[in-house]
Amino acid sequence: MKIKFNFLSILLIILFLTVQKSDAQDELLFRRHVINSGWNGLLYGIAFDVIAEVDGAAIAGIPVITAGTSILVPILRNPDRSIDYDALVLSIHGKTLGWAHGVALATLIGGEEAFDSYNSNNYKFTIGAGAATSIGMGILGSSLGKNNDWTEGQVELYRLYGWLMPFAGLSLMASFSEEPRLYGASVLVFGAGGYLIGDRINNWYDYTRGEVRATQVLTLLNLGLGFGILAETEMEEVHNPYWMIPAGIAIAGTMVGHKWLQNTNLTPQQGMLTAYAACGGVVLGLGIALLIESDVPTPYYLIPYATGLGAYGYTVERLRRKNNSQDFLNNIKGKNNFNLTLMPQNLFLNNRINDKGYMVEGSPVGLQPLFTATVRF
Repeated sequence: MKIKFNFLSILLIILFLTVQKSDAQDELLFRRHVINSGWNGLLYGIAFDVIAEVDGAAIAGIPVITAGTSILVPILRNPDRSIDYDALVLSIHGKTLGWAHGVALATLIGGEEAFDSYNSNNYKFTIGAGAATSIGMGILGSSLGKNNDWTEGQVELYRLYGWLMPFAGLSLMASFSEEPRLYGASVLVFGAGGYLIGDRINNWYDYTRGEVRATQVLTLLNLGLGFGILAETEMEEVHNPYWMIPAGIAIAGTMVGHKWLQNTNLTPQQGMLTAYAACGGVVLGLGIALLIESDVPTPYYLIPYATGLGAYGYTVERLRRKNNSQDFLNNIKGKNNFNLTLMPQNLFLNNRINDKGYMVEGSPVGLQPLFTATVRF
């Protein structure tokens, strides 16, 4: 069995290497599409194993078959490798969040028995609901991306709030209740609310894809800070208000990010650059914290957060100045504010005026300019 799963790992690595042939944007998106399809196909195969109670060689064989089929389908259906960004992002988002929504729906229906494997087969329904919802939301996301004239920034907002708000709802229920059905309901209700919030924020300001990416980086930084604070709290019970700390700080970071990143005009690559800067800052801070050798956990999350935030903020402001300078130069070029007109013929006219003078309606005429220049602000 171990050999078979090692063989599966080798196949996935070969797949990853074979699609790493080009740095073109379409090729990168297609690579992402193929890898995600293969990964989800593997998960669907494992879900089938659990539901059908497969044993023997089929335990490894079925997930490999579903993974391979899921890889081949997008290749055979799309030999030109033309990828619509919105459809791809929403499809991947739907497949990923679909598992959470499906399990949440099963929990809402079955309550605490949704994962029971001793007295019933409810766990099979829960896993099946997760897999079915993942497939359904993946198809829905792809369709919405293709059939709606959404900007890339709008799509990124849907993806951001599509996971942030269900997490907030789950944290809220974990703070005050032990009822599993409320946990499931919170994921579904807050998930729907998250997409509405993303739509409202898009109406408020037209963010670029890079700006939303950078906002998500700040959200994750704050989420890490929240979990660090949570780790230091004394939680005597499972349901405790302290669970709201990570969600509250993450949402606060998102709101700050929306305000901070307005008018930065970040490109997708620049948005990723803020993520790299934040990661580098966090690693640097972690190294500094390790040198301190503190007996309390505070420095191990507070220092990385501070250095990560510092690197992130410096990168954002540097990119803002760069983009604003570029926009200023482009505006000058576009408006053609500077105008220069040469008039060499006036040289002969001025020679005539100097020699004999020149009169217009009885009034002498002075020397004429050889050029004129105007600047418009």
